[in-house]
Amino acid sequence: MADFELADYIIMEEEALPEHGEDSDVFGSDGIDAPTNIEDAAEDINTASFNELHLPASGIKEVREAWALFLSCFSTREAAAEAMYNSIFESAPSLQSLFTTPKAIQSMRFLDEVCKYIDLLSQPKQLKNLVETLAFRHLNLEVTVPRAMIFRDAIVDLVATEMDGKMSDEARLGMMALLGWVGGANIFVKANYGDRLRKISDSWRKVSSAASKAEQAREAARREAEEAEAARRNALKEGANANDKEDGEEILEVEDENEFELQVDVQEDMMLKNELENEGASRFWDCGCCARICPRLCGKTPAAARAKGDAERDEAGKEEKGGGMMGEAGQSFVPSTYREMYECNCQIMGFGVVGGWMEEILNSFDNIVGNVTDAVRLQEECDMLAIRIDKVNRGMPVPLAQYRSCMLASLRSLLPKDWDSSYEAAWNWLWDNVERLIEKHLGMTEKWEPALTQLLASLDEDYRYKLRADIFKRFFASTPAGQEFFKQSDTRLHFIADRVLEFTTELFRDPWQMVDNISALGLRHVGYGVPTDFFGAFVTACVEVIQTATTDPVALESFRWSLGLIAKQLVRTISEGSTIVMKAVNLNSKKLVAAALATAPRGQRAKWLLKVQVGTQSISPLYWAIESGSLAAAEAVIQDLLVIRADRERYYYGCDDLFYRHQDIVARLCREAPALLPTLLDGLVWRSTRTENGKRRANYYVKHLVTNAEGGVADALKEICNLKDPKIMVNSTIVVVSDALWNGSVRNNFMLSRIWFIVSLALFMISQAILPKIPALKAIYGLRVVIFVSRTLVYLVTMCRLTFEVCTACILDFAKGRWKRMLVCIPWPRFLNGPQGLGKFILSSMLICMFAHEPMYICVAHDPETWPSDDCSEANIIATRRRYSVFGLVAMAVHWFLMVDLAVFSTGLSAFVLVCAQVLNEIGRFLVALIFLLLTFASSISVLNSGYFEMRDIGNSLVALFSITVLLYEDDYRSLMFEPALLIAVFLFVLASSILLMNLLIAQLNNSYVFIYQDMVGFARLNRAQRIVDALSHYAMPRWSSFVEALAFDTVLEFNKGDVGFGGGLQIEEPASERVVLKDTIIRFGGSCSPDMMWPEEKSTRAEKDKLSKVEALCKKALRKVTRDLKVVKKSGVSGASQDHTGSGGLSGVSGISDSQGGGHSGVSGGFSGVSGISD
Repeated sequence: MADFELADYIIMEEEALPEHGEDSDVFGSDGIDAPTNIEDAAEDINTASFNELHLPASGIKEVREAWALFLSCFSTREAAAEAMYNSIFESAPSLQSLFTTPKAIQSMRFLDEVCKYIDLLSQPKQLKNLVETLAFRHLNLEVTVPRAMIFRDAIVDLVATEMDGKMSDEARLGMMALLGWVGGANIFVKANYGDRLRKISDSWRKVSSAASKAEQAREAARREAEEAEAARRNALKEGANANDKEDGEEILEVEDENEFELQVDVQEDMMLKNELENEGASRFWDCGCCARICPRLCGKTPAAARAKGDAERDEAGKEEKGGGMMGEAGQSFVPSTYREMYECNCQIMGFGVVGGWMEEILNSFDNIVGNVTDAVRLQEECDMLAIRIDKVNRGMPVPLAQYRSCMLASLRSLLPKDWDSSYEAAWNWLWDNVERLIEKHLGMTEKWEPALTQLLASLDEDYRYKLRADIFKRFFASTPAGQEFFKQSDTRLHFIADRVLEFTTELFRDPWQMVDNISALGLRHVGYGVPTDFFGAFVTACVEVIQTATTDPVALESFRWSLGLIAKQLVRTISEGSTIVMKAVNLNSKKLVAAALATAPRGQRAKWLLKVQVGTQSISPLYWAIESGSLAAAEAVIQDLLVIRADRERYYYGCDDLFYRHQDIVARLCREAPALLPTLLDGLVWRSTRTENGKRRANYYVKHLVTNAEGGVADALKEICNLKDPKIMVNSTIVVVSDALWNGSVRNNFMLSRIWFIVSLALFMISQAILPKIPALKAIYGLRVVIFVSRTLVYLVTMCRLTFEVCTACILDFAKGRWKRMLVCIPWPRFLNGPQGLGKFILSSMLICMFAHEPMYICVAHDPETWPSDDCSEANIIATRRRYSVFGLVAMAVHWFLMVDLAVFSTGLSAFVLVCAQVLNEIGRFLVALIFLLLTFASSISVLNSGYFEMRDIGNSLVALFSITVLLYEDDYRSLMFEPALLIAVFLFVLASSILLMNLLIAQLNNSYVFIYQDMVGFARLNRAQRIVDALSHYAMPRWSSFVEALAFDTVLEFNKGDVGFGGGLQIEEPASERVVLKDTIIRFGGSCSPDMMWPEEKSTRAEKDKLSKVEALCKKALRKVTRDLKVVKKSGVSGASQDHTGSGGLSGVSGISDSQGGGHSGVSGGFSGVSGISD
């Protein structure tokens, strides 16, 4: 809601007042210059002219004395302001709905404005300027004579009432004349200055349009020059033979800085000049100002001027940046935008380089001119501009007149054909009013900021706690409905109140950042659905509480003004951001989202769903739906974005818009809304309804799942892998993406990376398990050398490489904090959590131990004559040999275990391996239970005094019982016939382990396999996708760029034959029997092809919606009837419990369950059984 000031409440609906003469001749050429005319001026409101107000000296004196006496009737100015506010508020009930500005702020504005008018009564010229500024701020409001009278009479009656009859007639007439003149001025300005506003808006629109066209022309020229240069380079490379290559490279190097630059500049300048000539800017080239700015360019094109040579360019390059037409490195250009022209004129007029306060005005000027008809927004922009100027100028005088001079000179140059005296007057009038709005608070922040900072710093924590509590207490008392939006804990409410207090000082400390912060906060409140009516009451509560904490008027005014400005920005942000799409998202309704999008232009439909922009901040309706849990609305948004719509000229598909706006959409869905992932992935596929030779054409638009906007590897597949959902992995879109990455770039690299491991395993087997185990070959010298070399290669390559890889990964994990303690004290890096990492760690450790015990190396040191050999006295120590063999055993087993990773090449084999890995959990539980039984029965049997040797102690009992369990025990149970107690214990153990546990394990494995089998392909693809992600994390950027280029995402894909669509995807042919496609998913429309037109609603869709609505209405009606009948039945049952059974038949009839009409016990039974059935 707008921020109304003195004339704000003159804009409401017409009151039933008698007509007054609006053509009174009170305001003549000399204004009110005679005491005899004051009565007419007090009665009538002149809207025909706007001259200076001249009251007689005696009248001015009486008005000032009456006003001073009125203020003295109150203890504080705030009390007087509140009384004036209440008088205006109560004088016209129809106006009360528009009093949304915080009362504490608006009341002081009323009082301050009236005080200024009364103080300036003796200075008619300054008074007129002040009132004209007031009228300028209210150009967008409908001010009428009756409304002005309501406002005038309310204030005068209040003053007369408070003075208790002491107000003289002359003072009353003078005050009525003043306030009536103010009201008439508002009406006159709006009626007569509309043409000026139109000229300002039209001229600024032309300036902005010309600037946009000039930028487009420059960009087009630059692209054409780059394409021409690229073609020239390619031709030069292809045409050069081996002897001319060096010459060609020299040509490229030499011409790169002159010829190419000249080509770019010539095309750019010619296109720019033609564009500017179409806009009427050709005068700029021929006029004298061109020669004054840059003499080299007068009479010739910029490109010709550049062609004068290196010396002249170097000399020109020394000129200051922004100096007239000269840019960096002497490159001349034509100012085509307002900023460029302004900087040029600023240099010419001797004001120097644009910066400081002038830069701040220049940055805000587009918002100022663009909102010239929006008084509240204009006032907000000027207030923020005043703060920023004070921050950059630091108390120095601000010559705002300099901006006027440069502004008018720039506009004259940009609009040479249209500019005339009326434009001159309009822009002068605009700047006069803007200047007064800026100067109103310019310099005030220098004293406001320290006063407010000191006030808040002087409050201790206990007192601040009391203030925060009082704020919400007052707010809830004045606005009880606000409690529904503040349901958080008390600590959260105190945090909010504390942030409100901090915002008031941060606004002065860093106004640039605060604008962004306030906009972001306002957009969040759009998502919360907070009514803007509450902001006024909340600000009033804050101001009233701070009034009790200080007596410093400067600090209080600083707090009131800054908090009011923040509230205005928040209200504006919420109002601009509360689009119909956001409202539908807040209600989490698919139907409302569809209804909101029905009015969207087809070219802007995606933007409506993805971006709500307010200032420099924006909010995404899609992301807000996900964040707030409105998943139904989020699903509707994604579905609408990924529907392909088409007219005769173009296709509309929101895939690119979605991923350009939200590159992390897949990651966001994986973390917060995994249920929406299938919706997103299915929307990236189009399938034809036609089949050829058993094949169906399918387009997968997966460009953004493969590569990001910067050309690197997209994170989509990585995030989906982190989700570890096998059902998502078998989605056709993910299958296409993973297969494209695997077959195109990862598979060969993965195989090459595993070749060394395969060779290492072969060498390890030859040197440890094959050749040494053939005694006849030990005498052959060459084979012993082969064994020695093979073992050495294993140690040098495999051991060193694995050790380096494991150590590097563990050090990185420790450095980044990715570790935890195992068994209380052992630090365990994350690298060792996976089976591959743990296997590499064990293998490297075993190889190190084998290297330390290698018998061939020991024999070289002690018996070099027999080298190479492992048969020497020092190497034949039994303990050393045994340790070496154990290390070799473990190393060989782990080596083969790590080879399981190669199963990723086959989806079926990988699925089987993963199924085996998944059921290991069940086997682990079985082993825990079996160990418990073994320990229980072994310890029990060892206590038994028996003569059976195989179970004489705990250790032997454990071995014997485990052998019985796995059917490897060689003895017979008849050997235990003479030990009944032992035989019974063994039978019980067999019953518990072999019969119970074994069968339970089989059942568990069966159920686990059935459960896992459904997703085993998904698990296999998940395993492959993880390998792809790991491989791409180390992929070289040039190779990746070549791979992406080979995918040809820029190639346009056909839908059906001859139907050319758009690029960004991969086209494949699927088996026709794989999926049934009965309806084309492309929605096609006839009629107009304009992007500004809305999509017509499909008849079939409308009919389906009507059917569904009818079914839904019938279901609701039936549910209400059943619920109502149940309530009647329950009430009748309670009241009839003490009655005779003869009335129970009626009960059944009421419930609608039994058809029996007679009484009797059977009727009672049937009726109640039916009721209970419905209740259940």
